[in-house]
Amino acid sequence: MLGNKKMISLLLATMLLVGMILSGCSSNTAPTNEGAGNNPGKDSENNASEENIDWSQVEADIRFVYPGTSELEKELAEQFKAKMKEKYPKVNIEYMFLSWNDMEKKLAVMINSNDWPDMTMTQDVTNLVQLKALADLTPFMNQQDSSIKENLFLPGTLEYAARGDAIYSIPNLVNSFSLMVNEAMLEDAGMKLEELQTWADVEKAAQLMTKDGKYGYGYPLGASRFAFRVPFTAAYSNDLVMDDTSEEGKQKYLETLQHMKNLEEFQPKAHLTWGYPEMFRAFSNGEVGMIAAGTFFSANVYSINPDIMNTARAIAYPAGPSASKAQAPVSSVGVGMFEGSKHKELVWKLIEEWSSSEFNTTQAATVHISAFKDASLETIIEKAESIYPKTIEGHKRLIEDFNSMVNTTGTPMASIPGQSEMEVIVQDNMQKLLTGKNTVEEAYEAIRKGIDNVKAKFN
Repeated sequence: MLGNKKMISLLLATMLLVGMILSGCSSNTAPTNEGAGNNPGKDSENNASEENIDWSQVEADIRFVYPGTSELEKELAEQFKAKMKEKYPKVNIEYMFLSWNDMEKKLAVMINSNDWPDMTMTQDVTNLVQLKALADLTPFMNQQDSSIKENLFLPGTLEYAARGDAIYSIPNLVNSFSLMVNEAMLEDAGMKLEELQTWADVEKAAQLMTKDGKYGYGYPLGASRFAFRVPFTAAYSNDLVMDDTSEEGKQKYLETLQHMKNLEEFQPKAHLTWGYPEMFRAFSNGEVGMIAAGTFFSANVYSINPDIMNTARAIAYPAGPSASKAQAPVSSVGVGMFEGSKHKELVWKLIEEWSSSEFNTTQAATVHISAFKDASLETIIEKAESIYPKTIEGHKRLIEDFNSMVNTTGTPMASIPGQSEMEVIVQDNMQKLLTGKNTVEEAYEAIRKGIDNVKAKFN
C-alpha cells in the first residue's frame, strides 16, 4: 500500500548515499563558513533585518545548479538572472546546467573536493541530504522578515522537501507523472478519452492506434532514468511502488511487467534506444499515440511541434488489475541552498525572489503547476500566452487536465533510497524482457534480487 507506513519506512531507510556514488564521500563534512549572516541560528534569527543590509551593494558570485533541460526552462533561467542583476547589480549568477540524470553524481565529486556551489533546483532531496549537501532552511523561514512561511504551500509539497524537522528545499512547483494521449489518434482508432479506465483499455487503444506506420505507445528504454519512470508511473495505479519486493507486492509487480510486455508489439523498435527527447519527438510528430510523461510536457514539446498541444490530453495512468482507481504520483520541484555556500543570507534572498509570486507564476506558466496555495491561475494563463503563443488554447486545456488530475487522483510520490542504482537494474531487465530474452517471471526475480541488494546497503 502507498500509505504512511510505506513512506515512513522509506525515510528511515535513507543512509550511505555517497557509497553509491563515490567512495569516501560520506565521510566528507561541510566546511565551516566564515562571515556574519551565513546561517542564522535560533539566537540570531533577526540578524539580517537588524543589520539593515543594503543588498544593492552586496558583491558576490553565485553558482546556481540548474537542471532545466528544455529551451523554455533555460530561457526562464536567463530571465531570472537579468531581473536579479537589476535588483542586485553587484551579484553575478552563474548557472551550472546539469541534467537531472547526472546532477547528483557530479555534485558528489564537487563537494568531496570542497568545491561548493551556492543554490540548486531540487526534486527528491533524499540523496543530497544523505550527502550532507543541503542546508536546513527552517531558520531562514523563521526570520521575522521572511516572505516564505510554512502555511503558504499546497498539502504534501513542503513535506516532500523535508526530512524530520529540517526543510531542505522551498517548493515552487508541483511535478506529477501522467499518461499523455494524442486524442485525435485515439478517436481515429474508434475510442474516447474517457474510455481509458484500466490497463486493458490502454493496451486496446495501443493496438487500435498501431496502423499506417504509426504506433500506439512509446516507452524510452535507452536511458535508465526513463526506463524506470514509465513502469514507476504505471505501478502507482496498481497500488505498487517499484522498490516493493515483498511477497505481498509480487503479484502487482508481475502484472506491471506483463503490462509493459503486452504493449511491446505496439511500439516502434527504435524505442529500445530512446531517451525522453526521442520519445517527445515521436509523440509530437504523431508517430506514437501514448507516452508516460507529466506536468513538464508543454515545455518539452513546444519547440518540436507546438500543434501537438492542441490534441494532447493528460490523464492519470489508468487503474491496474490490483487497484481500484488511478493514482498520479505527485512531488514538488523547489530550490535549495548548499551547506558549504559562503553567501547564505544572499542565497536566501535569491530563494525568496525565485519563490515570489511575480516569478513563481512565470515558472508555472512555463512548466508544472504552482506549489503555492494562492498562486493566481489567471496570472499564470496570462503569462503563458506570451510563452506558448501558437497554441495557448491547447496549453490552457493541458493546465486544466493537470490541475484536475492532481486534485482528484494525486498521491504523494515515495522517496526511494538507492533509486539511481535500481533504475539501471530495471532498465537492464526490461530490455531483456521486451526483446524476448527472459520471461516475466525471470525478469521479476532478477529485478527483485537486484533491488534487494541495493536496499541492503541502506539497512
